[in-house]
Amino acid sequence: MRALFSVGAVLRSAGRLFSTSILVAALGIAATTAQAQWQDPLETPSMSTTKAHESLLLDVTLVGERLVAVGDRGHIIFSDDEGRTWRQARVPVITTLTAVYFVNENTGWAVGHDAVVLNTQDGGLTWSKQFDGFKANEMVLKTAKQTKEFYESELSKSMVMGSEARISVAEENLEYATYALEDAQIDFEDKSTKPLLDLWFKDVNEGFVIGAYGMIFKTVDGGQSWMSWSTNVENPDRFHLNSITKIDDQRLMIVGEAGLMLRSQDAGETWTQMLSPYDGSFFGVMNLSNNVQLAYGLRGNLARSDNFGLSWRLEDTNTHQTLMGATDHLGRIAYIVGNGGAFLKGIDSGQKWESQTRKGRSSASAVVETTSGDFVMVGENGVEILDKTGERLSVEITSIEG
Repeated sequence: MRALFSVGAVLRSAGRLFSTSILVAALGIAATTAQAQWQDPLETPSMSTTKAHESLLLDVTLVGERLVAVGDRGHIIFSDDEGRTWRQARVPVITTLTAVYFVNENTGWAVGHDAVVLNTQDGGLTWSKQFDGFKANEMVLKTAKQTKEFYESELSKSMVMGSEARISVAEENLEYATYALEDAQIDFEDKSTKPLLDLWFKDVNEGFVIGAYGMIFKTVDGGQSWMSWSTNVENPDRFHLNSITKIDDQRLMIVGEAGLMLRSQDAGETWTQMLSPYDGSFFGVMNLSNNVQLAYGLRGNLARSDNFGLSWRLEDTNTHQTLMGATDHLGRIAYIVGNGGAFLKGIDSGQKWESQTRKGRSSASAVVETTSGDFVMVGENGVEILDKTGERLSVEITSIEG
């Protein structure tokens, strides 16, 4: 899965700088449209076009034998012939979509900018909106108020107890909570929305969506209602959460901004930080056989763990290109794509790495292996089909209406 903003652009918000490349192109397109005539992206259906497969796409997944990809302008496209022919789904929003996930061949979700959450019950043909940034702001503000009240109470108790160490911790926690509440109030009043970047669902009922500034929400009823989950996550700086991955039935991992690495051993109920080997952003994490986890991100950094994150070590990838998306073959061979044509192959569960640069050097955000063994990759050029060496196949890719 790939998840995230995407590949090399710049987004500034509340003084924090995001560096990723394709998002800027998306924002540029949106700005051009806005100058002509503003439309509420959460209330405007995605427009039909036969060029959707050539536009910015940020994630792709394989659902049975169907491929589903999501991206700019609310585009969701699907293919039933391994990526040669694509059709466009009916989508109620034009906001950029960043990630897609299915629990079976019929039921799936997609997330994106404006904290939008979409759901499909027919294999990706039609989608409905379940959640958005305005609802997210309400939940974040409510949680921030409760958190500040809690730490105010903790500080009062600490001062009564007279423990200097406990007072210091309570004061620090209250300071974080105060800043978080101020930010939440500003977002609520200004109706400022933030992007969701990835998602994972355990089944048709229970799942998580994650995103910028530490946003994490949980549902237990298939997305009909959501709960803010940030108080269960050890992320006091509210770093961006970029990618979430299942390890097994109880264990999950999240990676994000500034080297943030989180793990859960209780199916997502609580999340604790792991010691990171790199202080730059990770954009994805994948699980291989033999209990191997790989986290990849900025400047070609790739971290490997053989013990569910108790320790990590950086691998030599022979590239400084940002790594954005990954897939595996039978849990033993890892394939990773990214900016500037980066294409990595990790043999023997990622113990040995081969690196090459794809012709054309297009930036990619996600990749998936098809049933035939080829790869469908998406990114700034839309859909590309690669062979196992990373070379682009000379096949015609088209879109049809309906």
